[in-house]
Amino acid sequence: MASIVVDAGTGQVLQQVDATRVWHPASLTKLMTVYLAFETLRAGQMTADETLTVSETAAAQPETKLGLRAGKTISVAQAIKAVIVRSANDAAVLLGERIAGSEDAFAAMMTAKAHELGMTRTVFHNATGLPDDGQVTTARDMALLARALMRDFPDQYPIFASTNLQWHGQTLSTYNGLLSAYQGADGLKTGFTCASGYNLVGSALRDGRRLIGVVLGGRSSAERNGEMARLLDAGFHILGAPSFPDVAAMPDGDSQPPPRQLSSAECSTLPSTAIGGGGGGKLPGWAVIFGAFPDQAAARKTVDQARKSLQAVLKHGQPAVIRRQTEGTYRWAALLVGLAQEEAKAACRKIQSSGAYCLALNPDVLNSPTALWR
Repeated sequence: MASIVVDAGTGQVLQQVDATRVWHPASLTKLMTVYLAFETLRAGQMTADETLTVSETAAAQPETKLGLRAGKTISVAQAIKAVIVRSANDAAVLLGERIAGSEDAFAAMMTAKAHELGMTRTVFHNATGLPDDGQVTTARDMALLARALMRDFPDQYPIFASTNLQWHGQTLSTYNGLLSAYQGADGLKTGFTCASGYNLVGSALRDGRRLIGVVLGGRSSAERNGEMARLLDAGFHILGAPSFPDVAAMPDGDSQPPPRQLSSAECSTLPSTAIGGGGGGKLPGWAVIFGAFPDQAAARKTVDQARKSLQAVLKHGQPAVIRRQTEGTYRWAALLVGLAQEEAKAACRKIQSSGAYCLALNPDVLNSPTALWR
């Protein structure tokens, strides 16, 4: 893992490991998407209550997303919060299109702004953090971005502490588990792809002192969050200035390509909700399971078919294909997660009416390590 801890007030680096080595940012990318959205709002070129019409491109984004449909609308404020709380790829692309005209043009703006902020080794190719070999950053650069968000938009920064999003009558919880697990934590963003591993930019305030932490390349959300907590704890106990330079003055590291954190075999055991660049870890909301299958392709096909047949009763739902081991044999569970209780029950009624298998799972059962469905 690469990591850094910075005093947000002074910019002093309190700890760092490989902080200038390039890594894939995954959904940490969306911190720059939000920065540019805040900047556009401040310039008066966009308003928070402005209505955005969802494009075909935005609607077609893979998970994680809100499930916005082409031609439907969402406000700028809702889109920004969806990006922060739910790592919504569709909302991120929609904001980029509104600000720059296209996602490609927006990515060029993102990279230019990164370099303006001193993020010397960061290159953005999209608004979401979805996999792209050329999209890279460093722990040091992400610390600079977090500090810039706090410095440049102090009135907007509290949105990063949001733990849920109200959307079409549902309460959708944040992917950022650090907010509830660490005393004083109040933002910023998680990220995950197979190539990046589990990433996190976090901040915490204790006794009037704010720290920024960045962890890149965890092997699990638990490892990532635990490392962040350990680093922040250590940072709060450092009273004098250590020997590290100011974060803005750190020299660039070597030019090696970013490491790939998880192999395809390791990543295939994770829910597809995480593979799309979201937060990973705990599966959200209620779920429905359509059975277990001998191979991953069959499970994915079943989920895709179920989603199409359930369009009339579901507004949300994220596909999850999870490897299970039973008596030494691996099988693949096919699920839709992130549902409201009534949605899950309605989905199973429809599926069962055709004679197919479906079981609704509440959040406790869904995430229990001893649940029978696993």
